[in-house]
Amino acid sequence: MKFKEYRLVSGKLQLQPPTRATPKIDKVKINTWFDIEDAGASEIERLLSPLNLHPLMLSRCLDKVNTPGVISYGKAVLMEYPVAIDLEAAEPAYLTIILQSPLLITVRHSRIPALTDLLQNLSSAPASELAHLVQVVYLILDELTDLSVQRQTEVRDRISAMSVAMTRNDRAVVESDITSLQWQVDRLVSLIENQLYCVTGLNASDNELLQEKHRKAYLQDLVSEVEIAMRGANRLEARIKSLYDSYQMAGSARVDKRLRILTIISAITLPFALIAGLLGMNVGGLPWTKEPYGFIVVICLMVLIAAAELWYFWKKGWFE
Repeated sequence: MKFKEYRLVSGKLQLQPPTRATPKIDKVKINTWFDIEDAGASEIERLLSPLNLHPLMLSRCLDKVNTPGVISYGKAVLMEYPVAIDLEAAEPAYLTIILQSPLLITVRHSRIPALTDLLQNLSSAPASELAHLVQVVYLILDELTDLSVQRQTEVRDRISAMSVAMTRNDRAVVESDITSLQWQVDRLVSLIENQLYCVTGLNASDNELLQEKHRKAYLQDLVSEVEIAMRGANRLEARIKSLYDSYQMAGSARVDKRLRILTIISAITLPFALIAGLLGMNVGGLPWTKEPYGFIVVICLMVLIAAAELWYFWKKGWFE
């Protein structure tokens, strides 16, 4: 297990010297943030046991299957928040957040570089206005929500680039490209829906740490931000559907053009088959059979018929 300890002192997050011993979190008196990585279930249980968390909270922390949501019981609040790291992954990354004053504990269930960057920025920046742990929770969730918006922008740009490429050349895009984008949009919509469920639950929590008006304002602002991201994700669904419809229309147009060409060829060759059938009958009295230039006459007749048909089809706009 890897963990880092940060203390909130005079409005600044201060990184504490590393130690190999498991911290005694029940002895902490100052607002402290423990960030935990690569921890097994037994290590997490040993770390959290002094907090006397509700059994449901503890089981959610130890369960390998992450379920988005918020549990508030007594003085503790637990949240499992999905993170948009890789939209092509089978399962999203999750961050478990436990808030029980004076403690904030985050448990990473996979690599979350955005959280590492936030920690570095908060601990290396000059003294800021960090007054309490709820504000830190807000900053964490805001950073992870911004990551979702960033992924949303990346997918949107890919859809736009694919649409432009298809406009210039309808063969430049294959169905697997659109299917892959569709998968990413579906994952993004599902992920942001779960994020909205989490922040709404946090905002509705009756925990006393979250009830003060100025702290409540942070959470309400966060809910609004995730709602905006949700609307953007829904627009992506409409855009990818429009792109797929355009791809289907382009494919149908190509098929129609091929069928039209085959129809023209069939119409041109049909008189040739009729002439060849008539002249190939083994009966007497067929014209031009005894003429030295009969074959050339028949060929010229076929060419004239083909030219007349081509002119007719062109005049009617069949080649457009």
